[in-house]
Amino acid sequence: MSATPTDAADGHPTRPAAPAGRVVDVLIAGGGPAGAVAAHALAMAGRRAMIADPGRTHADANDTKIGEALPGAAAGFFRAAGLPPPDPERHTRVRGSWSAWATAELEATDFLRSPDGPGWRLDRPAFDAALRQAAIDAGAGRRRARVVAVRRESGDTAPDVAPLWRVDFSDRGPPVRARWLIDATGRRAALARQLGAGRLRDDRLIAIFARISVTDGPMADPGFDRTVIEAVPEGWWYAARLPSGAVMAALHTSPATAARILADRPRWHAARLAAPHLARLTGHADAGAALDQVAACDAGGTALDLLAGPGWIAAGDAAQAYDPLSAQGLLSALHAGRQAARAVDAALGGDSSAIPQVVTAQAHLRAVYRGRLAAYYAQAAGRFPGAEFWMGRAGQG
Repeated sequence: MSATPTDAADGHPTRPAAPAGRVVDVLIAGGGPAGAVAAHALAMAGRRAMIADPGRTHADANDTKIGEALPGAAAGFFRAAGLPPPDPERHTRVRGSWSAWATAELEATDFLRSPDGPGWRLDRPAFDAALRQAAIDAGAGRRRARVVAVRRESGDTAPDVAPLWRVDFSDRGPPVRARWLIDATGRRAALARQLGAGRLRDDRLIAIFARISVTDGPMADPGFDRTVIEAVPEGWWYAARLPSGAVMAALHTSPATAARILADRPRWHAARLAAPHLARLTGHADAGAALDQVAACDAGGTALDLLAGPGWIAAGDAAQAYDPLSAQGLLSALHAGRQAARAVDAALGGDSSAIPQVVTAQAHLRAVYRGRLAAYYAQAAGRFPGAEFWMGRAGQG
């Protein structure tokens, strides 16, 4: 009796392949939402797909996820993609937002009035793991390693056979040869940058964040189901109660202000208490957050100047990442992963016209996003004349 072939890294069943120099149709670098959705779609289409992802490491600091949520519209995506919606045992519902933006008053938005209904506040590790498992269950493989190098080489001596990519990994195991590559490595865009793409930056926005244990104030209530946004002279605050019960609070500000706060972390708590609504909602005590938990990550919008090339395409945050104020990053990444997979599947079948169509669609999406974001920032900029952060945003876009 022969054993069922398995991926050497994690033991999940895969399709038969040579033990060394394995050939796959598509190698997806990155196992976040865009990469997992792409792998799932390709596997469902009958393609040999492999995710290369080592799991969370220190090198993922630039891809830190801050209390991320999905809008109710994501339910339609899950149905169309054949993926399960977020598990209610691991994720909580978001039923609205409180925002002090264009004015100093806190205004409420109720998502229950939306035709899409409430969204989800995610336990991101659990959400990402569920998407990867769905891809594996559909037939995709997984290599628990990071892609360190790719290069083109001949896949066959026949002149009509396209060259393959040789992919080398951080685990120093056997290389994999792939017909196509999808870069889903997040803001690092590790593959695309190896292949000559550059990064376009909209502006410099830094998020300084911490998870705090709130013991008084409305956000101490386990039933609190709102997202809080509050504009302040030095930037704007985001706060949300996570499924774990902790509150994530993040100040989005300029690099200069971020540097001052990171050099003197008690300033972060002082800034939180200086935001009138956030101070009331999270309590005036230190809330138990250790100062060494205050950290920072890049949060500005970015995009590649080259989203695709012969035999490769970028998806998700690797292709373009969004200012979190837009609240569209995660859902856009899910759509982009599926869109890239369908285009690659078509290209493997001999129709490469879908690749430039994806690039055009992404360019249009970026233009719309930048225009709307500029208009939204302009609504708050007038409240803080002369403030360093807002002067650069009154007319951006």
